Amino acid sequence: MSEEIDLSSLYAMMRPKKVCLCKSVTESELVTAIENGCDTMEKLIDTTKASTNCGNCAGSVLVIFQREMDKKKSRIS
Repeated sequence: MSEEIDLSSLYAMMRPKKVCLCKSVTESELVTAIENGCDTMEKLIDTTKASTNCGNCAGSVLVIFQREMDKKKSRIS
C-alpha cells in the first residue's frame, strides 16, 4: 500500500528555514557564521545582516546565537 505524499509538505521540509525573511537569512547560515568565528551578536549581525531591517527576527537570532554559543562552551569544558 503506497502513501500519497503532499508535495507542498515535502518542499517545505527541503527548503531551508528562513529566520530573517527581510534579508533571507537561514538558520544554517547563522550557525555557520557562529562556527566560523562570530562570537558576539554584533559580529553575527554584521556578517549575516540578519535583523538589520525590520527587527522582528531579533529574538530568534538571539536564541540561535545563545544555543550555539552554549554548545561551543560545552565542547570546551
